[in-house]
Amino acid sequence: MVRSLCVLLGAALLAACATIDHTSSVKQSLDKALVAGPGDLLLRVDRERDLENAFGKADLFGRKTKEGFTELRFGGVESNGEVVLFRKDVQIVTNETTMSRTPITTTTGRATTSMSGSASTSGSNTRIQGTGTTSYSATTLSPASDFHVVVPSDTVAVRIASTEKRIPIAGYVIEIISSSRNALEYRVTKIQ
Repeated sequence: MVRSLCVLLGAALLAACATIDHTSSVKQSLDKALVAGPGDLLLRVDRERDLENAFGKADLFGRKTKEGFTELRFGGVESNGEVVLFRKDVQIVTNETTMSRTPITTTTGRATTSMSGSASTSGSNTRIQGTGTTSYSATTLSPASDFHVVVPSDTVAVRIASTEKRIPIAGYVIEIISSSRNALEYRVTKIQ
């Protein structure tokens, strides 16, 4: 029993010492042929990082916060065979940590009660009279407020010559399989 508890405690301490990890993910299928029409989303890369704990390390429970995204949309194919794509990058700046996200408030207080009264005895009867007063003061500490700021960006047109077949974007590669005026067949792979 004690050994299991020590192992659990040791694992928790090691997890509390993990460095902050920045990750990205996509919803599109990887390594499969996909088809898009004008305006369709070819790729969306969502970026996030581990929440920071009180020791500057990764959250013990694996919670994350958003850092932004990159989108790539199909704009069409020009008459010269040039593929037009539109790229949009959004960065999110935040001070969010485990302390700002956890909805804990701490209240401390102090109560003082004072009593006064009198007792009188007449024969076998005792009569007691009294009054009581209680005063209480409390201090409440709430978690720090967090903020999220979306850094605005403009959409950038990306033109790919008909002889080019690959474009890297945000840790992934878009490979053009074939294109026509209103359709693009492509494949998404992760850069290793």
